[in-house]
This record gives sequence, C-alpha cells and structure tokens, in this order.
Amino acid sequence: MNSFERKIQTRLRLHPEKLRKLLTLPTDETVETLIHYRVLESKNAYLSQLLFSLIPQWEYLACDGNEALGKLIRLLENSRISPIAHEDHILRSNLLRLRILAETSGHFPFSPLYIQENLLDFLTDSEVIADLPLLEVIHFTVNEILPLASELVQYKLSPLSRRYVQNLFHAERQEAILTALAYLAKNYPLITTSRQAYALMLSLDDVDQWGQHPFCLRLLSNRFWEYRAQQIL
Repeated sequence: MNSFERKIQTRLRLHPEKLRKLLTLPTDETVETLIHYRVLESKNAYLSQLLFSLIPQWEYLACDGNEALGKLIRLLENSRISPIAHEDHILRSNLLRLRILAETSGHFPFSPLYIQENLLDFLTDSEVIADLPLLEVIHFTVNEILPLASELVQYKLSPLSRRYVQNLFHAERQEAILTALAYLAKNYPLITTSRQAYALMLSLDDVDQWGQHPFCLRLLSNRFWEYRAQQIL
C-alpha cells in the first residue's frame, strides 16, 4: 500500500462522515474498498453509532433487493461492530434481517415504513403463517420435541420449557426461518400474508425472545401434531 492509499485508509478510519458517505448506498465497489483499505479492521469507535444511523436507509435497500448490501453485511458479520455487548447484540440482530432481505430475490409490494408504523396491527394473528407449506422446511427432531409433548397438547409452555425452547432456535434455525419469511414477504401472492411475514421478521429482532414468540410456539406445535399423526409421539 503506497502513501496515497494509506492516506485514504486513515481518512476512512478516522473520519466517520467519509465512511458514512461510502456506506450509505453500497455497491460492489464499496465492499472492495472496505476490504482493500481494511477499514473494518480498525477499532473504530464511531462504527456502531454509524451503523445505527444507517439501518433505516439500509432497510429500504434490503427490501428492494440490494445485493451489494448483503455482501457488505456479510463483511460486517465478521468484524468487530461495538465493544458494548448489548449494543453489538442489537446491531447484529438487525443486520441479520437486513442481509437476508437483501439476498432474497423480489421486491416488496408494500411500503416497509407503513408496516413498521403499524407493527402491532400486522402482528395480530400472524402466527398462522407457521401453517403455510413453505414453513414445513423448518424441522425439529422427535428428541427435541419429546420433552415438550405434554405441554404442547395444551398449547401452553411453562417458563422452564420456554427456556428450553429458546435453545431450540439456534443461529442456523433462526436464519432458516427468517429466510422463509423474507421469501414470503417478497414473493407471496397475497399481500396480507406478505405484510404479516415482514412484520414477523421485525418482531423477531430480539433473538433472546424467540422462546416467547407465538409464531415460534406454533411452529413447534405444528411439528408435534405431525409426529402425533404419524404415531411417532
């Protein structure tokens, strides 16, 4: 790296507004620049605040299928985002949703902002989306469901069981579920279902609460009754 390139690297690392300009509308060139100048390798104290400010803009880009944004977020997932654990956790949850939306083909047939502003309305009865055939790809083994069998009959879990359920929704399963919801949001022919799928994605931002979520409980219950119908449980 020559002196001119080192100067560019320093500016990107130390001047948040220059980095903001680079990240606001990401392209493939943006990703190449970040890698070439190793911008994200520095312990940039402003990065987390910058990302929080960019998320609303990135939400629209992700909903529109900006593939470069998906590549950028994958780069961020392997980088230090914030030294504050709670802040890092929130950012990574948001970035996961944005990456999956950006990598999912299709376009939203509705305004994301309208769903965000009326989130509770669109979450009403949204757990029925778990009944759609597309969600059948979310698999739970018999051994995973067996400890919950007696409670799933009543469709009600104890606090201890909910902690157990939370562990069932590990990172790989979370990504599979969010990927299915993103596909529904962008490609399902019924706009009501598309809106509810996006609302669910927003409501699942707090990954530590999946064990409490009605949609997640319905996914588990559906698999339980499938096993019951097959006389496995």
